[in-house]
Amino acid sequence: MTGTTDQQALTVEMRDGARLPAQLAEGLDAGRLALWEIERDFWAPRTAVISDADGRPIAAALTAGRPHTAYRKIVDVVAGSVESFRVAVAVSSDAPISDDGSRPAPIVVKFEEHPLLAPLAPDFEAALADMGFAREEDPLPSVPSTRPGTEEFARGWAKWLGAAPSRAARYYGQTTDVTCGAVTALTALEAEGLGHWGEDGTDNQTQELDFWRRATNLPACEPIGLAVATAHEITAAALELGRPRVILSTEDFVLLEDWADDPVELRLRTQLQQDSLRQAEALGLEIERRWIPVEEIRDLVAGGADVFLLIALAPLINDPAPHWVLAHDVIGDALIISDPWVESEHGETWVDTSALPIPLPGVDLITRWSEPAYRGVIVVPR
Repeated sequence: MTGTTDQQALTVEMRDGARLPAQLAEGLDAGRLALWEIERDFWAPRTAVISDADGRPIAAALTAGRPHTAYRKIVDVVAGSVESFRVAVAVSSDAPISDDGSRPAPIVVKFEEHPLLAPLAPDFEAALADMGFAREEDPLPSVPSTRPGTEEFARGWAKWLGAAPSRAARYYGQTTDVTCGAVTALTALEAEGLGHWGEDGTDNQTQELDFWRRATNLPACEPIGLAVATAHEITAAALELGRPRVILSTEDFVLLEDWADDPVELRLRTQLQQDSLRQAEALGLEIERRWIPVEEIRDLVAGGADVFLLIALAPLINDPAPHWVLAHDVIGDALIISDPWVESEHGETWVDTSALPIPLPGVDLITRWSEPAYRGVIVVPR
């Protein structure tokens, strides 16, 4: 799909896909070009091409974003001047997204800076700030895009188109395939002063794995076991938080789908969940067996609670896996999520997954796991 519009004697063309004009690609190093060559079709990439009055491309901006979410990320802007940079950012921020029913209108536009590949000069930074973008707090060292000094490192800028989040969660990405539950819990507790993660990253993964070992059902963290480990952490650190409670829509043991045809492994994981249930009862943790509506989840978060959500990743990144994320704020009818998983293979960085807004229809879709579907959440009152 293409279209043109005149803007201050310039022509703006919106193209589906990542299509950097050859004239602008000349002179860019391989790392910078790779940003435009990564396969990110599931993220609906679009390119804004700015041309001068003679039809010569003078700037291009690449945008992308997860489906069912209310953000759009500017991946890269190639521009020879501050003026053309401003135009490229402006049209990328304002351009409508092709509506296939899975891409809500953004409530935030994110700008991804690549300090080693494409550092922003001071006048470009000033232009972003003048256009309403604010630098996001740098993440804690974890996944590659959070580690300064590496080619993968990214900085984030955000322009909220209405209200901005008021309750932050310092970002930390899971460093293994299985520690999403541990990182979700620790992210919430770090915001309350737990203090396990350091700025240099030396012991961060050790803390992540230690919590996972205490919460896991091998390899997944099921809701009751994760709540028990969270309760123990709160008590040990003397955090001023309420006890976690679990709302689970089934009476059955969960996250056992992979072991249905293996009675030995199934029995082990069932026993682990039975033990978690006994520990939860001993701690006095409340366990409600009901289907919680997404409107109630929104109200819990709006009322001050942190809510851990068991989700299906497939609608968000086309990965058929169960997963845990943290809902830590609400803007309108969108939950603000910290998602510990970064799909770096398809061009994501922590900029995508920190303060990620997901409107309630998307929340309702992703918080259904297995067949028949069940829903599981953990509520931690602040």
